[in-house]
Amino acid sequence: MRHRLLQHLACPACGDTDLTLETTKTQELPTWHGAWSEDVPGVSTEERRVTDIVEGALHCACGQVYPIREGVPRMLPEGYTGAQSSGHRFSAFDGSLPEYEANFGDMADPLKPADYVGKTVLDAGCGFGRHAFYSARYGAEVIAFDNSDDAVASAQDNTRGLAHVHVVQGDVLRPPFRQDHFDLVYAFGVLHHLAYPLQAFRLLGELVRPGGKLQVWVYGPRAGTAAIVSGALRGAAVQMNDETLHGFSRAIASGLRLFSHTPYRFLGQVPVLRSVLTHLPAHDHHQWPFDVVVADVFDRLRIPVHYYFRGEEIEAFFVDAGFADVHVNRRVRNSESFRGIGTRR
Repeated sequence: MRHRLLQHLACPACGDTDLTLETTKTQELPTWHGAWSEDVPGVSTEERRVTDIVEGALHCACGQVYPIREGVPRMLPEGYTGAQSSGHRFSAFDGSLPEYEANFGDMADPLKPADYVGKTVLDAGCGFGRHAFYSARYGAEVIAFDNSDDAVASAQDNTRGLAHVHVVQGDVLRPPFRQDHFDLVYAFGVLHHLAYPLQAFRLLGELVRPGGKLQVWVYGPRAGTAAIVSGALRGAAVQMNDETLHGFSRAIASGLRLFSHTPYRFLGQVPVLRSVLTHLPAHDHHQWPFDVVVADVFDRLRIPVHYYFRGEEIEAFFVDAGFADVHVNRRVRNSESFRGIGTRR
C-alpha cells in the first residue's frame, strides 16, 4: 500500500475519511512517474523512490482497525465471512497478449483508452486484476478491490509493476471508499453473483462523482441445454472441497479445449461453419491460457449466480439511481449478457 491510497479510502463502518496509518514494515520502491511530482507523503521526487507499506494497520476514530497484510489494506466489515475461494489465486496475467486487451475493450465499450487518461477509477470485484491493468496502462489511477483473499493476492501480483494501481480487500455492500469521489466505477461480472444486486448498484453509484460514470456487465437470461447443464454442474460442485473442485474444473476445461476451443480456433473463420461453431459452449475462451480457463470454470461453479438480468432491468437500475445518458447493450457470444453505462447527474 502507498500513502496516496489514503486519499481514496473511508471507514466502511462509519464513513469517516480521516484514517490514521500505522506502519510496521515498509519497503522502498523506485518510481519514475511524473504524477508523483505533487507533494504526497511517502514519495521522494529527488530520489525517485516511493514508500510501500507492507504491514501495518488503518485506525478509525470509531474504534475500527483494519490490518494491512502483504501490502493490501483488509477493509472488510467486522465479522465478515462472505468471501469465497477463487480459482484465480495463481492466475498469471500477461498484459502483452492482445486477446486480453481486446476483451477489456469489449467489456468497457463505448469507452476508449483516451477516456482513462488522468481519471480516478474504481474496479469493483477486480478478480485477478486484468481490467485494472489496462485502466492503469491507459493513464488512470486505479483502485482494484475484491472481497476474496485469493483475488486480491492475484491482483496484487499481476499489477505489481504499475505504480498507479492500488489493491484493497473490501465488501461491495460496505465499500471502504469516499462518496462522490471517482471519475469511473465499473463492476464487470459482479452483480449477478450478489444476493442484493440493486443495493450494491446504488452503493457503487454513490461513489461516483457528479459527471462521472458507472459501468456494469451482467449475465443475461439462460435457457435450454446450457441452463440445464450449468445448473447440474453447480449442484455437483456444492458438495466438493476446493481441491476436488479444482480437479473437476481441470477436467471440464480439458473437455472445452478439445471439443469447443480447438474446433472454433481452427474452423471458426470459415463462413459456412462459423454460425454453427459460435454455439459451442465457452468457445470464445479459446484465447485464454489453459490455467485461466480452469480458474474461470472453478469460479463459475464455486460462486453462485443469484440473478440473470434483462436489459430493461439494468436500464431501470441506472435511471432509478439518478443516472443520465444511459446506454445498455445486449452482448451475445455463446450466451447472452448485457453491458450498461450511465453518467451521474
